[in-house]
Amino acid sequence: MLSIASHYLNRQQESRGLGWDTPDLWKGDIQQPDPAAFHRMESMLDDLYQRRIMVYPFAGFFGRGSDFPTEKAARYLYIEYTIARLGAYSNLLFMVGGPEPLLRKKSYLSKEEIDQISRKIKAEDVYGHLLSIHNYTGDDLFMEYPWHDYGILQGPKTTDREKLSEIILKNHHPGRPLYLQETLWSGNKYHPDYTPEDVRKNAMVMLLAGGTINFGDMNGNSSSGFSGTIDLSLKVQERHDAIHEVWDFFESLPYHEMKPRQDLVSTGYCLAQEGNRYLVYLEGDQILELQLIPGIYTGRWISADDFSRVIPVKEANHTARFSPPDGTGDWLLYLWRK
Repeated sequence: MLSIASHYLNRQQESRGLGWDTPDLWKGDIQQPDPAAFHRMESMLDDLYQRRIMVYPFAGFFGRGSDFPTEKAARYLYIEYTIARLGAYSNLLFMVGGPEPLLRKKSYLSKEEIDQISRKIKAEDVYGHLLSIHNYTGDDLFMEYPWHDYGILQGPKTTDREKLSEIILKNHHPGRPLYLQETLWSGNKYHPDYTPEDVRKNAMVMLLAGGTINFGDMNGNSSSGFSGTIDLSLKVQERHDAIHEVWDFFESLPYHEMKPRQDLVSTGYCLAQEGNRYLVYLEGDQILELQLIPGIYTGRWISADDFSRVIPVKEANHTARFSPPDGTGDWLLYLWRK
């Protein structure tokens, strides 16, 4: 999945869209859709669909700094026409607007406008795309709204893994997906100076909180570095190696069948399909008490900095205590019912 800036409209701000050669779907001067721009965008979406790439529109229908319609009739025309043209694409997420429509002292939509626009999008979208809204750093303000199909979380921008997990879980609706959109942007000036080890450990905790990671490899703002330009000469390879180690490991698991279950562990971070399988991440040499539904479980310790290093564990049949194999490094405990 790619997060694409100045999409659907062009953000008129230096280094954020001004002068970019991107499709701009609305002609603000005549308050009409631009069919030629739609046609151009459709050719791009066709290409991405063939490559099995999902699209998250970072600016959404009503992007910051763009010439989106402000009158109700024009807004509704824009929504209706856009969904008529793009709705059949199954590789699109829908997003009302961003970045940060409700940013303190710099808001460009009201909460009431967002709710009204969102309800109109849902009413027109017979295809059932997932819909959300971009939040400023902090809590998800729309988590309980009925049209809110997935969360978009910006932050916390931290290497404090306990804080990271706590805030993500607080903002993860139990029945809806969560997109961690600006929570691991290495090289971004608003984030800590993540080492490759921080990238790996943060990614581990974010996935154990059930989120989907939008990873960044930048050099300043979000339009810089490899992620801002797709210029391969600008990539910092060790960042990509760190995140891919984690992604590749989780790809080997039935991740979609598990959910965050911090209530089952005395320490660490836990995903579980209770009574069937459990995955716990320990960042240090900690004694873990894990609540198991009675049964016979087997499993292994997996070194979190070398996933090929695996050590079997003794069988367990009820709530049990576990200690990592040695006092160094970080470890994953993976148990499953025999």
